[in-house]
Amino acid sequence: MWKSSSEEAAESILSMIQANNWQEGHKLPPQRALAESLGVSRPTVREALVVLETMGKVSILPGKGVFLYTRAQESPPAASRRSDRSFIAGKETQIYQFRHAIEPAIAALVALNATQAQIDDMAAMMDEMRQAGVRGDVLHFSQLDFAFHSQMIEAANNPFFIDVMRPFFDLFSESQRLPFSNQEGLRDTMSEHESLLEHLRLRDPHGARRAMEEHVIATAGRAGVRITAW
Repeated sequence: MWKSSSEEAAESILSMIQANNWQEGHKLPPQRALAESLGVSRPTVREALVVLETMGKVSILPGKGVFLYTRAQESPPAASRRSDRSFIAGKETQIYQFRHAIEPAIAALVALNATQAQIDDMAAMMDEMRQAGVRGDVLHFSQLDFAFHSQMIEAANNPFFIDVMRPFFDLFSESQRLPFSNQEGLRDTMSEHESLLEHLRLRDPHGARRAMEEHVIATAGRAGVRITAW
C-alpha cells in the first residue's frame, strides 16, 4: 500500500521512541533535529507529528514542544475525541466565528513577524497539500491543512496567540475536515492558501489579513456555515 512521506516519517518516529525506550511525558527532540535525523523536511516532520497526535501517541503543545501522551492528562487522546464527531456538533457556527475573529489578525502578524524559514516551511507544506489534492487524499490534505494553520499560529511569533488557541485546537482541527466533501473544495482551499502565501512572502500584513478573512469565510461556506465580513 502506498504511504505518504509523512506516514513513513510517523512510523520512523514511533520506531525511534521504541528504540530509545522513551516513556509517557517524554519531550521529543525539536522538529529540526527530527528532520535531520530522519532525512526529511521539517514540514514532513510536522505533518508526521499531527498524524501521531491523531493516533493519540503524542501531544503537540505549540510553543512548548511535542510530548509522548500520558494517561494522566486531563483530556482523552485526540484520536478518541476525533473519532466522535459529536464533540463539534452544534458548535460549527461558533468555531468559524472564532476563527474569523482571530486568524486574520494572526495572518497579519505572520506577514510582519515570521522568519523566512517559517514562510519556507509553510510553502513546502503547501506543496505536499497540492500533491495530496491531486491524489484525492482528503484525510491527508485536511491533516496538512491543520498543520499549515497551526504553523501560522507559531509563525506569528507571539506567545499570547498560542495560549489563546491551545484550548481550542481539537475543535479547530475538526473544523478543517468539514469542508472537504469533494475535489472542488480541495482546489478552492489550495487557491486561497496560495493567495495568502503570496501576501506573506511580500510581507504585506493588510493583504494577508484580507486573504485569511476571505479564506475563513469561504471555508465556513463549504462546511455549510454562513458568516460575513465584519
